[in-house]
Amino acid sequence: MDDHPILEVLASWPGRVSTQLAFEARGFSIPRARQDRMIDFCGEHQANLLHRYWDEVALETMQSAGKVSSDLRVFRIEPKYRSAFLDGLFAARDFVELPYRNPPLVKCLFDYMKRNNSDAEFRDGEMAFIRELQKREGERLRIQTTGWTGKKRGVVPFVGQFCTALGFAHRRNRWQKKLDCHAVFEVSLDLGGDPQRIGSPLIFRIFHEDDPEFAFEMTGNAPFEHLIYGSWLYSACAIPSDHVLGIRAYIELFDVIAASFGEPQQGSR
Repeated sequence: MDDHPILEVLASWPGRVSTQLAFEARGFSIPRARQDRMIDFCGEHQANLLHRYWDEVALETMQSAGKVSSDLRVFRIEPKYRSAFLDGLFAARDFVELPYRNPPLVKCLFDYMKRNNSDAEFRDGEMAFIRELQKREGERLRIQTTGWTGKKRGVVPFVGQFCTALGFAHRRNRWQKKLDCHAVFEVSLDLGGDPQRIGSPLIFRIFHEDDPEFAFEMTGNAPFEHLIYGSWLYSACAIPSDHVLGIRAYIELFDVIAASFGEPQQGSR
């Protein structure tokens, strides 16, 4: 088994449900709305299956430091936790078809994926639903876009503002929060590539003070989506307020995850 101290820390994560509740307590409700939408699509009788699936994917993702593809049952490190429940779903899965090489392990989620890809009217309705969620949440959280340039480097002041408000210490284009358990939660930015294209410049890393090279690195929306299903919607940005909401949401969610592991070190706030 891989011997990295951060894996021992990550093994103590309380799970998706309590983390999501803490995120919702800060005013972020889009993941819950997405989950409810999927339950409506699949049918209420599938709710327990879906929640168990999302819980188990989240546990595997966290305890493997993101080095896992749960739907493929591929682990890139020796896992601290391997879900027998997901193993069972994988063994029973009989609905794989091209061009979908990595479908979810729950069939109704696969059915949703296919319909969203093939039915333009359905897809437009889903996108309208997402836009309305973003609009309402942005208004409720009073998201401000003053200073937004639409360019990659224009993200920096917003990241700095949100990280500083949450007690992350700024060090050389990185914002860090060190915990009593010696885990370090770090936010940084990838400003390379096309400066006119914002993309997903945020980089989140969780590592141990004594082993900084081995980290749970979270780039793009996939790692957060595996931890809190529905959080990828914060990256579906069409207008400036969507972008600012997404930046704040991911930083807040990262901070919620940090808080689930304990208190910051004195002097690191």
